[in-house]
Order: sequence, then structure tokens, then C-alpha cells
Amino acid sequence: MKTFRFLPIGTATLLFITAANAQTAPGAKPATATPPAGAPKAKPFSAGDTHTYLTIAEGIQFQLNMSLRLRGKYQDGPQDLLDLAAKISRDSTELWTPGVDTAMAHGVDGKKIPNGLSKNDTVNLNKLGTIKDDKKWQLAFFEFYAKEAKKNAHDAENGTKAAQDADLKAFAEKAASLLKSQAEEIEAKFKELKTKK
Repeated sequence: MKTFRFLPIGTATLLFITAANAQTAPGAKPATATPPAGAPKAKPFSAGDTHTYLTIAEGIQFQLNMSLRLRGKYQDGPQDLLDLAAKISRDSTELWTPGVDTAMAHGVDGKKIPNGLSKNDTVNLNKLGTIKDDKKWQLAFFEFYAKEAKKNAHDAENGTKAAQDADLKAFAEKAASLLKSQAEEIEAKFKELKTKK
């Protein structure tokens, strides 16, 4: 009879996966809409603007992937960590899709758009996997998360100053605001966890 206790959990998981698959995955590149006939084609980004966009996109991907890892690690709670991860994931996804659409409309090669953590971030995150004590892992994870989130927010702020294209500048400003806000939330959570140890 123990099998039936897991039926609601399995059903809920299946419904969640089905709903998630119905949306554009955070790392996936959505199909771009075809502009109406006669609409002016967007001017391609300069090399500098392309670099600015890709740097900001990497920061957003970092937030998406770290929030997914956090949700995976703490599927059963604590609720405050799940809520933080869900909020970061939702807000980052909402910013990601229009950013990709803008970049591709301005000639950025879809293959260059990041769809996961950078190699360096992956290596650093894998090092945390060797920590067996959950409390120590949690502190190390949030220390890394806070440090990189702050760096990504700073890079996005620099991107707002460097951007030449008006569409990129508007996107960069939104990204800088969101990444800064998320970095502050992550830093606050790290400090809170430090005081609990």
C-alpha cells in the first residue's frame, strides 16, 4: 500500500513537468517572429554591442542555472530557499526571452547565445559537489552565488554605459536593474545563513 502514498507526488511532478515543457525552456532559444512585410529590418549590432549583449546574457543564464540547482537540491524545503529560487528563475526567464529576440533581430548568431553556465562557473560549482556536509555546502554555494551575481550585475551596469544600439541599451538597463536586485537578495540570504551556522 505504500505505493499509493507516492501517487499524488508523482502526479504533481508529472503535471509540473508537462507545464514546464509547454513553455520555452530558460536555456532554449525561442523562435523569432517574422517581421511583417515592409517592416524595416533591425540594424545589426556592432561587435561591441554583440559582446555587451553576450556578457549580459551569460549573467542571466547564471541566475537561471543557479536557481534551478537550488530548486533541485532543496525540493522539499526549506521554503524560503525554494521561494527565492522560484522568484529568480521566473524573473530571469521573463527577461531572457525578449533579450534573445532582440539580439537575434539585430543579427546575433543564435549559436553564440549562451544556454548554460560558463565553463569556469561549471568548474567552480563542481568543486562544491565535494562538500558532504549540507550546511557547509549551503554556505559555500551561497558565497559563490553571491560573488558571481554581484559581478554579473556590475557587468550589466557597465553594459548600459557601453551599449550603442537603443534596443540593446533598453534591454541592458532592465537587465542591470534585475541582476542588481537579485544580487542583493542573494547576498542578504548568504549573510542570513552565515549567522545561523
